[in-house]
Amino acid sequence: MSTLLCLGRHTSATATRYLQLLETSFLVRRVPPFLNNRSSRPIKSPKLHFTDSGIAAHLAQVTSLHPASAEPMRGALLETWVVENISAILDAHLPEATISYCHEQGRHKVDLVIEAGGKIWAIEIKAASRWSDSDLSGLNAFLDRTPQCVGGILAYNRKSAVSLGPRLWAIPLGHLLD
Repeated sequence: MSTLLCLGRHTSATATRYLQLLETSFLVRRVPPFLNNRSSRPIKSPKLHFTDSGIAAHLAQVTSLHPASAEPMRGALLETWVVENISAILDAHLPEATISYCHEQGRHKVDLVIEAGGKIWAIEIKAASRWSDSDLSGLNAFLDRTPQCVGGILAYNRKSAVSLGPRLWAIPLGHLLD
């Protein structure tokens, strides 16, 4: 039994070292969860993003992301690509900004939360060109619970920006990344 416990600790330590190596090599990014109580951030699970969506697509054996295809990884790969592009923009123009994500288990989620200068922006990334009320539920819940949030953005795959209500907009991905 002690051999199994020892093996478990080594496996966990090895996995941690490999993850640190992947981060140091800029192959993956750990995105921490957003919590209003900052002291509890370290005990929550981070989200992992490959920094290169092309490598992520290759590893997932995705060969086409055409909108007409039913590729189940399309949304996740787009999210990875958008997070990395926004991170690069922030690093260049707003280096003090931090990124995180918000997910209430089994309830609401927000793909990207940006904090800078005491202000917060929440972004939900959609590969589709249409959305439903359920696509906005995470943003609406986040806006309700986070008064310091300046606004919520549904980043989607179309050409025009639309106001969806107080502090809530649908913005084309191209505009968001300009």
